[in-house]
Amino acid sequence: MNKTFLYTVFIAMMWLAISSCRTERSYPDKVFLTKVKLNVDNDSLYYWDFDDLIRQQPNRRLLYTVRFHTGMHNLGYIMKDRTEKRTKKWEKKVDRKKRKDPSYREDMEKRNRKINGGLRNWLMYTVGEAPVYLDTTKTSISSEQMLKYCFANGYFDAKVSDTTIYKGKNKTKAQVEYTIESGVSYRINKIDYVSSDAGLLRIVLDERKDSYLYEGMVYNEEILDDERTRINDVLKKTGYYHFSKAFIRYEADTTIGNHMMNMKLIINRPSYSVKNGKNDSLIFYNHKRYMVRNIYVYTDFEINNKTFSDFDTTIYVKQRRDNINDTIFFVHRYPLKIKPKTISRKIFIKRGKFFNVDNARKTQNELSNLNNFKYINVRFQTDSIKDFSTILEYMDAHIELSRLPVNSTSFEVEGTNSSGNLGTAGNWVFKNRNLFNGAEIFDFNISGGLELQKSVFNDDDDNELNVWGFNSFELASEIKLTVPAFLLPINQNRFSQNSRPMTRFSAGFSYQQRPDYERYISHFKLAWQWRESTYRNIEVYLPMNLVRINPDSAFSERIQEFSRTIRYSYEDHFIPGIGMLMQFNNQSNTNKKNYSFRTTRIELAGLSLWVGNGFNNANDSLNGRIYKVLGINYAQYAKFDFDWRYYFRLNDQNIFAFRTFLGLGLPFGNSVILPFEKSYSAGGSNEIRAWKYRSLGPGVYDDTLLYDKTGDIALVMNLEYRFPIVSWFKGAFFLDGGNVWLLNDNEEFSGGQFNFDTFYKQLALGTGFGLRLDFDFFILRLDASFALHDPAKPEGHRWVGFYSLANHTNLNFGIGYPF
Repeated sequence: MNKTFLYTVFIAMMWLAISSCRTERSYPDKVFLTKVKLNVDNDSLYYWDFDDLIRQQPNRRLLYTVRFHTGMHNLGYIMKDRTEKRTKKWEKKVDRKKRKDPSYREDMEKRNRKINGGLRNWLMYTVGEAPVYLDTTKTSISSEQMLKYCFANGYFDAKVSDTTIYKGKNKTKAQVEYTIESGVSYRINKIDYVSSDAGLLRIVLDERKDSYLYEGMVYNEEILDDERTRINDVLKKTGYYHFSKAFIRYEADTTIGNHMMNMKLIINRPSYSVKNGKNDSLIFYNHKRYMVRNIYVYTDFEINNKTFSDFDTTIYVKQRRDNINDTIFFVHRYPLKIKPKTISRKIFIKRGKFFNVDNARKTQNELSNLNNFKYINVRFQTDSIKDFSTILEYMDAHIELSRLPVNSTSFEVEGTNSSGNLGTAGNWVFKNRNLFNGAEIFDFNISGGLELQKSVFNDDDDNELNVWGFNSFELASEIKLTVPAFLLPINQNRFSQNSRPMTRFSAGFSYQQRPDYERYISHFKLAWQWRESTYRNIEVYLPMNLVRINPDSAFSERIQEFSRTIRYSYEDHFIPGIGMLMQFNNQSNTNKKNYSFRTTRIELAGLSLWVGNGFNNANDSLNGRIYKVLGINYAQYAKFDFDWRYYFRLNDQNIFAFRTFLGLGLPFGNSVILPFEKSYSAGGSNEIRAWKYRSLGPGVYDDTLLYDKTGDIALVMNLEYRFPIVSWFKGAFFLDGGNVWLLNDNEEFSGGQFNFDTFYKQLALGTGFGLRLDFDFFILRLDASFALHDPAKPEGHRWVGFYSLANHTNLNFGIGYPF
């Protein structure tokens, strides 16, 4: 069966290759574009910038080999053409009298729908890609665009030529070659900033240290425009409400020779016309600066009703960090539901200060982050009567808000894939968006799920629970409260508005029935979160977890055969801790090219209880080593996790994704090893996909009887190339590597200890390919992975031979991207 499948795939690929190569034969009167070549004589000019200017590109190749999409288009065209011919042949045979019959018209409509719909059109326009035929007009336009690009980048003497090479017996194929001779680039000798508006020019010159322009730089129109944008932003932040980039222009003098030029950046003044008899004359005046006079907040704003005659006004005095009070007018139809203090904290616009466009944007964003409003609009109103003799003018800020429903409920049913275990789950959520009238978000959810899990020891015995084929059950409930402020005995004005402070509470309980045991988990978490900068967020949290395990008799007997280390993983334990999470993410809507994501987590558990053991009357057992609270062992460990991801976009659809994860856990005091849920593992759908979840390591340890394998140290590296196939159907090639190790030597896990001299020889390596159904809001993933280097095998025999790959494969089903 495998051979038959391979032969089928091979024949299909050959057919696609042949059909795509014969594209020119389908349309003998046209010339098929097969290749575009680009020659650039200057390394300072990037190839891909010119590539984007080429109006005609050859049809894409699947995996850079076969023109799959063109072949599919041709197949659909052939099918459509045959149907059209059969329809015309049938139509000729129909008697003219019968053509007036309604049944004829119905039959004809069906045939037309068959021609213009169904599989044919799907192959042609959804899966397929129409053949690209040579258009000499587009070739000439491409050359003109490249010449303009050279000029825009300082190569004023550049030359661009194009050559078309015809190939094939009947010259039905063509290759286009573009040659760019850039010449010498022009550089800026001197830059002068000029304006008749002295006050405005002084502000621009004060901020010149951040200028994108400098003497000696190559002339570049994109950078010149960036400088115009920068100056516009500077002035918009200092009161110049009506200023725009249109007032800024450049003049260049290239007569000084030696490929050098003098530049002038000129900021024009606005003007108005005055009739003077039959002629109009322009009167120029300085740009106006606007200061905020009043701030109005409309909490019950309605788009279709902008009259406020029956509204009340509440005056709120906000104390700023500079000890100056802001007066904010709250205009409302109904009693205020959200405290003015909460809304005022999110208002960055300051009364008595110059207009600042950044503060307006921040106000909009921060109010949106309250998750209480469906409509937010910040607008400014200037005085209608203008005095052109003065520079200073006043404006009022109007903040229009429409609220979301306070209470909402939702119910979701979803498929799950937890560490390679498939299942289904349901989740009911109740949400209140304003619990204490301070925009506090309260969530209460109840969830339940069924899952198919393997026994810890890979036993094949039937399990008692069997609901629709699932052998595991979970029921959980959780409450969450998010407060948009720091709940600390400290004056909130001490914190910067830009920090976006937040306090989170969460508490929950879950009951889990597994094939080998029942588990009861209670958890509580108090966290403070704030934003350090645009891309950096920090969270400090106090977690507490209580785990109680009730094993069945068979599991209890079986686990006694193993060491204290393994038994510890399945004992009751209590985890009190403190942690810090630092995140960096520079992905944004304005920068979609390349971006990175970095997470650093530090966690410490059980230290305070251990230090205070002499004061809490804890029970000392096992010669003073194990301490208990409420009769339960509490865990002690220190953990450090570092997760770095980088995404490099070749274009909108093709992406290289790279991840490195490093984890280190140090158990001490009460803990022999890390608690099971805090330990590291490798393998599974999101890590090293050639191994099943928790089946790799530690180190070179090899024991197929023990399924769950964990460690104190983890190193995982992933490289994935993601590419489109058809619309929402996408593919990926990936390479995974890594392993887990123990910090200390353990006889039960021979070869599992980490050693700097040998760890690189113990890295597992896997590769494979994957298919993704990407619906934007939901992604289904299937990855087929092959082990290349298996550390569990004896040294010298760890590389897996080509003919043995079939015995070292693993299929992973996942939801969402692995990273």
